[in-house]
Amino acid sequence: MGKQLLTSGVIVVTCAVSGADAAPQDRRAPAQMRFEVMDSNGDRQISRQEWRGSPRSFDVHDWNGDGRLAGEELRIDGRRQDDFEQADHTPSRAERYMSWTARGFANLDHDGNRRVTPDEWHYDRETFLRADRNRDGALDQTEFVGADMDDDRGDRFDDLDVDRDGRVERREWHASNDAFAWLDRNRDGVLSRTEVVGETDGVQSDQFTSLDMNRDGRLARDEWHWSSGSFAARDLNRDGWLTRREFATTAQQGAQAAGPGTAVSVDSRQRWTDAGLEVRTGDVLTFASRGNVQMSTDTNDIASPAGSRTGRGAQQAPVNAVAGALIGRIGDGAPFLIGDRTSITAPGTGRLQLGVNDDHLADNRGDFEVTVEVQRRGARR
Repeated sequence: MGKQLLTSGVIVVTCAVSGADAAPQDRRAPAQMRFEVMDSNGDRQISRQEWRGSPRSFDVHDWNGDGRLAGEELRIDGRRQDDFEQADHTPSRAERYMSWTARGFANLDHDGNRRVTPDEWHYDRETFLRADRNRDGALDQTEFVGADMDDDRGDRFDDLDVDRDGRVERREWHASNDAFAWLDRNRDGVLSRTEVVGETDGVQSDQFTSLDMNRDGRLARDEWHWSSGSFAARDLNRDGWLTRREFATTAQQGAQAAGPGTAVSVDSRQRWTDAGLEVRTGDVLTFASRGNVQMSTDTNDIASPAGSRTGRGAQQAPVNAVAGALIGRIGDGAPFLIGDRTSITAPGTGRLQLGVNDDHLADNRGDFEVTVEVQRRGARR
């Protein structure tokens, strides 16, 4: 403690606080990037080995699929901004929305009142609740773009709940403390499924009616929120409208396709399993995968199509991704991660092959059961 005598005669008492006594929050510098505490080697990138969440959550944030988080993916106010004009519709009640831009907002704001209401929202309910910060039941453009707060709206509750105990604790939360606080309605320090997902998950049970804003029993192109190609693939009679029957029909019908689905048993002891499908660059491949495989003599070393339960890697595996994940390649092309994604765009032309992302196959046990459908690129013209 010390004293200073000022010219006015006033004595100011100063007190030095040691580093041990100072409050931690006073010493901590503001985060310079998302997930900064996971960057153990300080290279301003997050590898799968450094990631502390679920494998599925890592894939959500790995926007370019290169097996690491870097650049825009780590910018604190960064937002994945996929263009809906390049997106293909997946007939799912829990389809995710990704185009968090002013243009995306205008695309959903049918009546032009600068609010996106539940009637105008055609995607999963969980994401809507995450973005509706003031809980007024609608999204204004500021909430929609969401650049001023990291609410991690790309991660589902199940992605975040790593220990599968039905709640998300702060150690499992990846976004800002402010977002955690406003989601934690009962202020008990954990997020329940109801607080994050709501009473029910998914969009409206009748998505066709949700899209049919003028209630004329058919969908016009300006009522469609995905690519022109995915609209054309469903417009079987080429009249410029989608009827309820056409909407419900899979995109493979009326197009050159592989059929209703090809079932493939992917042997975890075999490097590549022939899926029996010839695909072309730009085809949309849709996967439904299930099952678990054991990746070593350790009975707890288990992987689902999303990858190892522990998130471990495999240094010499074909893809720089979590060990045990479902992977693919086309012909002799470079292997790519499939994981638990439901669809990808074929990166090449040739025979589709599937495998398990592991570097030592001899001690593996089990198979993944995968159903593959192909939407031909020519059907979207």
